[in-house]
Amino acid sequence: MANILVVFGTSYGQTGKIVQRIAHSLTARGHRVTLWKGDELPVGYSLDGFDGFLIAGSVLYGKHQRYLGDFVRRHLARLSASPSAFVSVCGAIMGSWPPGPEAARKYVAKFLAETGWTPRLTRSFAGELSYTRYGVFIRWVMRYISRRTGRPTDTSRDWEFTDWDAVDQFAAELAGTMGEKVVAAAVW
Repeated sequence: MANILVVFGTSYGQTGKIVQRIAHSLTARGHRVTLWKGDELPVGYSLDGFDGFLIAGSVLYGKHQRYLGDFVRRHLARLSASPSAFVSVCGAIMGSWPPGPEAARKYVAKFLAETGWTPRLTRSFAGELSYTRYGVFIRWVMRYISRRTGRPTDTSRDWEFTDWDAVDQFAAELAGTMGEKVVAAAVW
């Protein structure tokens, strides 16, 4: 089985919950998983000893965490030569807003284009409206966006939209790819 490193970014905690769920599933399938929050990487960290990688981040103000992009660019060769995956947690796909899935795909494509990375798997999951954890201004902005896109506007509570069955299915798919070797494509 593989030794997998998960590096993640989270703004209000939902991405952290999602990667914990994925890590639990990978561990149950016999893989060893190490979780690092991208802005709290251990001093002198090394990617030696890891066989596969999962990078996960949330979209805030149309972008993933900058430190995740920096991490991917710094380790691009290693990530590209190993089984790897990218998870994006995105509010655009919360609820039934028709343009949401396309917006989520664009956020993933933008991150990958900016970093030059082509992971084996990518997936977007809906996150959470964390009204109770937002500051006054962000709460107001998110309520305004929610009103325009048909999402809940009751700011007295949080609203979770993550499809946990889809997360579990992704984790099973990821577990199956982590034992495979990456074969470099011939360049003509």
